[in-house]
Amino acid sequence: MGIGTQIQDAVGQLEEQLAGHPDRRADVAEQYVMNGKPRPHPALYLGRQADVEAGEGMAQQTDRVLPGLQSTEERLLERLREAAAPLQMLNPIRPRLPLGRGTGTLAASFGIELDAELCFTPRGARPLDDLLKEGTPDPEGSGIIPEMREDIEAALILTPPWVKIELPDMQGPFNIAHMLLGNAAFTAPYEEPEKFRDLMTTITDFFLAVHDRLLKWIGPGRCETFPAVSRRIAECSVNLISPGMYLEHVLPHDLRIVEHFGGVAVHPCSGPHVFYATIRNLPNVLYHEAGFIARTAAGSISVDDALAEVGDRPIILHIGQELPEGAEEDFIRRDLDRARQNPRLLFTYVGMHWKTQDEPAIREMHLRLDDYWRKQVY
Repeated sequence: MGIGTQIQDAVGQLEEQLAGHPDRRADVAEQYVMNGKPRPHPALYLGRQADVEAGEGMAQQTDRVLPGLQSTEERLLERLREAAAPLQMLNPIRPRLPLGRGTGTLAASFGIELDAELCFTPRGARPLDDLLKEGTPDPEGSGIIPEMREDIEAALILTPPWVKIELPDMQGPFNIAHMLLGNAAFTAPYEEPEKFRDLMTTITDFFLAVHDRLLKWIGPGRCETFPAVSRRIAECSVNLISPGMYLEHVLPHDLRIVEHFGGVAVHPCSGPHVFYATIRNLPNVLYHEAGFIARTAAGSISVDDALAEVGDRPIILHIGQELPEGAEEDFIRRDLDRARQNPRLLFTYVGMHWKTQDEPAIREMHLRLDDYWRKQVY
């Protein structure tokens, strides 16, 4: 069977899965949330870490072709097949095709190596002076951008309009600066503030130029519009700096992005000071995140505190939490109850203690929580 036929078969299978599981449509739930309307299905996600003792993790990847060695059509086929994979655990699915190679997608354009053996994790660092000397990378021809354009063109030709194309993980200016400079990202603002500002300006210029190119290539009818995908700033590395440093050295560049986008989704990577600094200083925040995570660099923002800060503003709040062992279901129900007063909530949970053998019980819990939503929340 040729690759084209396999792609068409995968499209047909995805369409059948979407039609057969309307209660698992994350994209439909997101539309309700964007409109501030109660939704009939919670579309909540229950996950677990890889069970290393059961052989999960990187060992399972040894027989796969690395994405960088695949053809455009092979990448498209794999992404189509993966789109419905969450259904195995009754988790929500969406007809989206992702682009890029994770967090390092834009860093690659600045000469940072992406380690193919470690899921394309950025590796190494570069001197600040070298980066400034090279200037802004080509937003069409540098790094893996040509590959993404090929992927877009193939998706437009080989898949129907209802399959949306998802922007890559573009991170944010300071996250990218951290990838480029390594630990020097924390000292350069003090030792060489003008040079650091120039680098952040270059990164932001590039960030916006790539974003605009991708939107143009995808086209308005095919680009995913949910804010957490289309207008996102990830602030993970901001957890490693003070609020004052954020306000002085990062906020001006984030403000440029918000002005360009007209609104922004923020990934605070759990940090309370990151949550407050962004929601209080960035105008027109459309989406934010909160929830308990045990091991973080700067603590985690609680759902109660986040909701108190959001108040009556029409901000989507994605609740993402680690679950307490032995009290998982009651813990989740308390969050679901919040949707009676605030329909702009999304739900993701991870049982850090769950193993492969727990999957049947997780699926049963998922069904009970879905039933609880229908009877007690919706």
